[in-house]
Amino acid sequence: MNLSYLANASGIAAEYSLYEKWIASAKVILTGFVVVFAVLFLLIAIIKIYSAIVTKVQDRNNVKKHKKEKISQPGEALKKPVVIPVQKNNADEPVVSGEIDGEVVAVIAAAVTAMYGTKGKAKIKSIKKSGGRSAWANAGILDNTRPF
Repeated sequence: MNLSYLANASGIAAEYSLYEKWIASAKVILTGFVVVFAVLFLLIAIIKIYSAIVTKVQDRNNVKKHKKEKISQPGEALKKPVVIPVQKNNADEPVVSGEIDGEVVAVIAAAVTAMYGTKGKAKIKSIKKSGGRSAWANAGILDNTRPF
């Protein structure tokens, strides 16, 4: 069976020159680049449009939320006195869970003394560790899960 006859009959050239091979390779590479970058720009445009829509919806929800709550002027909060209820304890020392170090208790006691003075009757009733994540962990989660 003669293969050159089959190649010529189907319109396929038996051999290309080196120049023709380079031209065909360049066409394939350029076509690939054009397709890849066109799809990349299309995806970027879709993500930008989606981000704009999500931002508008969130802003609209925040405006509705703030309209429901009466927003005061920024300086008003500083003018009003803050009343902190202090519970009195008959015991001389606060109830402390086993995980909290004595230095931490001393710092908390010093802060209470600085706030209310030595003549005040404010006493620390109990000190316990709060549950959940730390403020740094919450900030990291919020930063990494914020939409575009």
